[in-house]
Amino acid sequence: MERTVKQRTNKPKLFRWALWWGLGIIAVCLTIIIIKGESLEGFDTPLMDAIYSMVYRFGILPVVLYIGIIGPVMEEFVFRLWGNGKLWTGITSIILMALFALAVGWWLSLLTIVCGVSILIYFRDEREKKLFYLMLLSSAVFAVAHAGNYNGEGQKFILFVSVLEKFGFGLVASYLVINYNLFWSIVFHVANNSLLAIPFFIGFNSINKEVRVIENEDFRLEMRTVLVEDKDLDRSNKFYTNYVENSYFGNVAGFANQAMFYDVWNQGMDPNYDTLTLAMVNYEEYPKCHFNLTFKQDPINYHRLINTLAKEGLIEIDTTVTQAYRMHITDQSKLVYGQPGGLMPYNMLIGLIRQDIGLPVFTEIPSDAYRGSSTNAYAGNSLYDSLYVKDIGYSNYRKDYTIDDLKTILEPQGIAIEPTDRKMTLIAIKNKYNPLEELE
Repeated sequence: MERTVKQRTNKPKLFRWALWWGLGIIAVCLTIIIIKGESLEGFDTPLMDAIYSMVYRFGILPVVLYIGIIGPVMEEFVFRLWGNGKLWTGITSIILMALFALAVGWWLSLLTIVCGVSILIYFRDEREKKLFYLMLLSSAVFAVAHAGNYNGEGQKFILFVSVLEKFGFGLVASYLVINYNLFWSIVFHVANNSLLAIPFFIGFNSINKEVRVIENEDFRLEMRTVLVEDKDLDRSNKFYTNYVENSYFGNVAGFANQAMFYDVWNQGMDPNYDTLTLAMVNYEEYPKCHFNLTFKQDPINYHRLINTLAKEGLIEIDTTVTQAYRMHITDQSKLVYGQPGGLMPYNMLIGLIRQDIGLPVFTEIPSDAYRGSSTNAYAGNSLYDSLYVKDIGYSNYRKDYTIDDLKTILEPQGIAIEPTDRKMTLIAIKNKYNPLEELE
């Protein structure tokens, strides 16, 4: 008995190199990410979308528990259950890893099954070799499966380094489970996630108090317009985003570089509106102001939207809330249909009201009887491009109209402007740079 205890105590640790190589890889990768200054860039989508959405749905505490404790425990059972060398744990772990890998693609799932089964069969009587190859396989699958946490667009090198860091993490966790047990790999994983999660949520709370100003709203996007108004492209601007359901916004081009309009639309015309892209209209002239933003979860994350605008547009954001107005046609027969000379299209009038008067208005699609020949609901071919306001033309339109002026002029022409019980977010944007400098 004494000899057995002595032998077990003096037994060399298996794969000690994995511990040092893993720690080394982690240290080098994190150093590179910090030096590059992009440690949070790649961590932004889609992982951050999911985290923010969970926070808004369930609150901070459940998400902290999931990321810091529940998630690591689940992942250790999936990727390191094989560590005791038994056949049944090896088979179970391979099945779980294959299911986890489906999130990346069927090819990774199939490759995991083929490699895992081959290892169990070929090295069935050689425990150390079996553990060695299972360690490499699980670490590789763990790393590749976590590639979905990062947005590698425009930063392929950082994406590679981030995935490599996960591989090093897998080596260290595998060393712990092989030489000790699953409990210690779980402790290591929980500690790692907690160190990352706690500072993030502290920062989230401080930022969220400043930017989340609309409460009890439905954050699922339909079609809406985002307007950035900038007189000289270097002063205080206005940013409107609407939260009124089932409203239509035409995409209106900028006028004399004084306004930039954005459309947020459903790319595939999917009635579920689960994939939306945000892009600036005149991005050819101002390339640094152009970016695409795709959302795939429901509800949409308001915090994510405006912070991405701030990051990609190199702007600072300060928020307030303003009243939203509904502009709608009460009698379409009083509008002029066709293309009469000198009169202003109803579509353009709405854009000018937003731009010149600063009035956040939304409207709805007119009835089928007054639709134009095109069914395209976007800029230049909207469903009400052929409707013209009878008594407002380009010659007599004024930029100093008040809301009362508009009501007096438009109501006799079958157009009403009414305040709503919904609010819009008015975001004052301060540019950190002048986009025109990029063109010099």
